Parts: sequence; C-alpha cells; structure tokens
Amino acid sequence: MRRFPEQNLNHGVRREHDSGALKRQLIMLACGLVMAGGFVAAAGQHFAAVRYGYDSEGLRREHARLLEEQQQLIMKINAATAPASLDRAAREIGMQPARASQINRTQRNVVRQTPEPPAPKNLRRRSPVAH
Repeated sequence: MRRFPEQNLNHGVRREHDSGALKRQLIMLACGLVMAGGFVAAAGQHFAAVRYGYDSEGLRREHARLLEEQQQLIMKINAATAPASLDRAAREIGMQPARASQINRTQRNVVRQTPEPPAPKNLRRRSPVAH
C-alpha cells in the first residue's frame, strides 16, 4: 500500500498524556458498580416481595380452612352437649333420671351485707393548706 505523500510530515507528532483520565475512569467505574449493586438489591427485594405475597396467600387459605374446621368442631360440641344427646348418652351407660324423692331441698343461709358506717371526721385526710 502506497501512501501519499511519500514523505509523511507528521511523524514527530506525539499524543498528549491526559493525567485526569485515570481518575475519571475510576469514578465512572465506581458509579457503575454502585448502580449495578442498586439494581441487584432492588431485584432481590422484588423477588422477596413476590415470595412473601405467595406465602401470605397460602396463609390466608390455611386461615380460612382452620376457621371452617373450628366452626365444624363448635357444631359437634353443641350437638354433643345438647340436652337430648346428653340424656341419650346417660341412658346408654345405665343412668336414670333423678326422682323427686332423691332431690334434697335445703334452705341456704342468706348473708345480708350491711353498708359500712362512715369514717369519723377526725380520721379523714386533710388537704394541705399553704399559709
């Protein structure tokens, strides 16, 4: 390949050395790393929020299931403690209803409470008076 002109006149030109270029490149590298770290942290928080959303939805379903189970258990307790059910269960184990002669009616002593008399005037608390 031939160049024109054959006598190159710029063979003595030297490039200037930029002393601040390294400093600017390091600053740019640091800024880029900070931004990349921020994006990674934001992505991590996003994925954690999605995971917590799925977990909370599962807990809501379990809560609803447990409430339904609780209602069923309350209905079973109510059915088991109903007077007709208790009477039937008592008869199955051989118990009989009480007869009137078996019931002991005793009079209970009723204690009447009387109000306490007011405290004497000399024992009442005095309020401090500034003189």
